[in-house]
Amino acid sequence: MSSALAGTGLLVRIDLRTGWRSAAAWVLGLVALYLVTGVSVAALYDTPEKLATYSASLGEAMVMLNGRVAGLDTLGGVMMNEYASIASFAIPIMAIALTARSTRREEETGRTELLLSARTGRLAPVTATVVVVAGVFLLLGAGIWASTLAIPVDRTGAAFYAASIVATGWVYAAATAVLAQVVAHNRTVWATSLTFAGLTLVLRGIGDTYENWVSWTSPLGWLGLVRPFGDPSALPLFVAVVAAALLSATALWLSGRRDLGEGLVPARTGPASASRWRASELGVAVHQHLGALIGWTLGVVALMTMYGALMNVVVEAIMSNPALADFLVASPALVDSLVQMLVVFVGILGAGFALQTLGGLRGEETSGRLELELAAGRSRWSALALHTAVVAAGAAVVVVAGSAAFALATAVALDDPDSVGRIVAAGSWQVPAVMVFVGLSVALFGLLPRAQALAWAVFAVSAVVTFMGPTLRLTESQMRLSPFGAVGRAPVGPVDTMGVTVLVVLAVALVAAGVVGFRRRDVPRT
Repeated sequence: MSSALAGTGLLVRIDLRTGWRSAAAWVLGLVALYLVTGVSVAALYDTPEKLATYSASLGEAMVMLNGRVAGLDTLGGVMMNEYASIASFAIPIMAIALTARSTRREEETGRTELLLSARTGRLAPVTATVVVVAGVFLLLGAGIWASTLAIPVDRTGAAFYAASIVATGWVYAAATAVLAQVVAHNRTVWATSLTFAGLTLVLRGIGDTYENWVSWTSPLGWLGLVRPFGDPSALPLFVAVVAAALLSATALWLSGRRDLGEGLVPARTGPASASRWRASELGVAVHQHLGALIGWTLGVVALMTMYGALMNVVVEAIMSNPALADFLVASPALVDSLVQMLVVFVGILGAGFALQTLGGLRGEETSGRLELELAAGRSRWSALALHTAVVAAGAAVVVVAGSAAFALATAVALDDPDSVGRIVAAGSWQVPAVMVFVGLSVALFGLLPRAQALAWAVFAVSAVVTFMGPTLRLTESQMRLSPFGAVGRAPVGPVDTMGVTVLVVLAVALVAAGVVGFRRRDVPRT
């Protein structure tokens, strides 16, 4: 066993040397966001009466997205609830990004094979990845706990919350390491890991909404069941740590029982010859992105169907609150407010699909496949334009399909068939916002390909501004700087036609800049 782990320390140092920038960006970004959230919450809810009002008015409304947070009448509980809408997605994606980068992606480039040709054990790469990612999440937990020193929250609760964030990250990282042994390509690791993360989000939503045992089937459910600012419980932490350890051991066991460069599940081979459609430029673009489109569409449809099916439970829980009964009867916009929040969420998911899919173009370039494709006499501008058009159309499909699934499920749950058209229309207005991220990713790929990942930073800031703007005390004008806010607040309010026009023009300009830049730069650019 010692020979199988030989060189682990060296690989840990290599991972840290080559990946410290992305790890530092994740840690600093999430800690800074938690600190800003805490400072803002402390300023907004600075009396017991205000905390009680928050608990009574917003507790049930956010369960579908945030989970059931204990201690909403405390400052720490409010902070956890406000931060949960980001943490529920950021923690799994952070784990997937860091783990896939150091496992399957390194293997695809051939660097792992070079390392193993020296005195490096067969299990060392996976072991080093697990150790490094676990350490990064420890730093994240330490940073989150340290940031609470500036905020008057319960110290024990803060420690439990930081520990739950760390343990949750470990579970998703270990699960990604397992999937990296099972499937053969980095993009498939991403697809399967995101599917797992989405499934756990759905299970958490069902379990927390109905307050039943289903919450125990999800790592995100365990995070809430720790109840750090209510009556803390160490049992969910223990379950998460054990699950992470078992998954890590499974990843190591599987790593020693597969061929390097292959997955335990063999990659599907294509036909010996391509059809005329498949060999065309458009056929190549469609074939390259079709799998991701199908996976994202099915996942978003399933997730939004679940949210729609739970709408009646959430509305009934809010209406049953005596303190709010009179207000809610006189305010029929309650449902529209929930709908508006969730159709924005569909838009964010559509933008995520676009950024992940277009990010694959950089991988095609660095691997040399794009150069071979262009060497066949294909036009640069048409190649990039077709890929952009396919991804843009796919992103629109994701948004509209997700909105339609949510609309139908909501109509059935609330027995309101007339709401279907209104909800689908509200979701469709998110498409122009998504197109801005399509344009941004294409522009960076064409002009500054090494900086294409910066589109994710803009995406993250936009999502934070959209979901946490009121908590961060942003004005309405500041929140409209986010593409998701620039389209207006349908169905609560009118569509901002000027904002939509600006987004469309901006998206077209960014795509044009990217295509022009791609025609003029070297391929590949390292």
